[in-house]
Amino acid sequence: MKHAYNEVNLHNLAVIKESKRWCSQGLIEDTQLKNIEQEYRCEFYHPNIIIRILLFVATLFALSGVTGFFALLFGNGGEKVLPLACLIYGVVSFAILDRILISRHRHYKSGVAEALLYHACAFSIIGLSWMADFNTYVVLTSCLIVFAYTAFRYLDLLTTIAAIGSFAGLLFYTCYEAGSIFQQVIPFVFIFCFGAVYVITRKLKAQTNLQVWFLNMMIVEVTSLLLVYAAGNYLVVRELSINLMNLQLEDGQDIPFAFLFYSLTIIIPVACLYIGIKRKDILALRVSLVAIAFSVFTFKYYYGFGHPEITLTVAGALLFGIALLLFNYLKTMRGGFTRENHLAEKWANLNLQAFVISQTLGGNQPGAGSQIETGGGGKFGGGGSTDSF
Repeated sequence: MKHAYNEVNLHNLAVIKESKRWCSQGLIEDTQLKNIEQEYRCEFYHPNIIIRILLFVATLFALSGVTGFFALLFGNGGEKVLPLACLIYGVVSFAILDRILISRHRHYKSGVAEALLYHACAFSIIGLSWMADFNTYVVLTSCLIVFAYTAFRYLDLLTTIAAIGSFAGLLFYTCYEAGSIFQQVIPFVFIFCFGAVYVITRKLKAQTNLQVWFLNMMIVEVTSLLLVYAAGNYLVVRELSINLMNLQLEDGQDIPFAFLFYSLTIIIPVACLYIGIKRKDILALRVSLVAIAFSVFTFKYYYGFGHPEITLTVAGALLFGIALLLFNYLKTMRGGFTRENHLAEKWANLNLQAFVISQTLGGNQPGAGSQIETGGGGKFGGGGSTDSF
């Protein structure tokens, strides 16, 4: 199984989007951009975000009418007919999306495609779950299978998040139902599993033949890091232990392994920050900033440091001062980091205009998945490529 879209059109769309970025940065001129758009023609129907939102809403209204007609036909079918009808309706919706909307009419994230995609997901999951009387394992497994399939097949980002969430829910419910020691080790199971998912995804993201799923893998990376942090955060573990596992704590008592979770609340954000700086990984850096902020909130929640207005004012002033110092410090590149526009830095040693002109004279269009090697050792190209140079 592979993705549903034409490789050449994906490649051309990626080239056009990247060229627009170059144009907005002043690296190429408008006439060159027009030449690129003519040379790399993309047959996808891929309107701007406003049109996509409007089409999405309109399609949902249209599909609600189809669903109403479907309900009139099978509403009296009983418990044996309705689940199967929902499943068939969901599968047929996938077939219409694949064979008509994408293959015939070349829709690519058009708003209409997303509405029909989520519609198909909903009915497929409801049908599968209903057949098993909405057993929790079946519901979570159905969600995982359907969302993982749609994320892989249609390069959808929301279903990628939903697939990771379904896997997390299935993992949590399995350990929770096992009871006893398995409930107590849920945080460590999450840290181990999603830490492994993060490492594997980073390795897969480096493979050029998988670049069409680059954004999906980026979502998996970020979500995995956030789940690893949440699993080790003291506030999350304590509140879930009290509300879901009926842990009773008297005054002065604490959760089991409290010191360990206090330590993880500090260690995990610092580790993400170190990874981000060491590997120049912007995703890890951003996750670390979110984690650090929530860690501060965690300690503030349980240990008040005086008046909250004073704490917030001091913290804001401190962060503002650090930001100014860093902004001034990174005027010039230091250790691979700079405050200046990074896109211009990547291409500073290349005759970009000569490259663009050579690609717009005709007869030089690379095939889908081809790579354009740069003098600095980077590369660009391939269906769905993004910021990899």
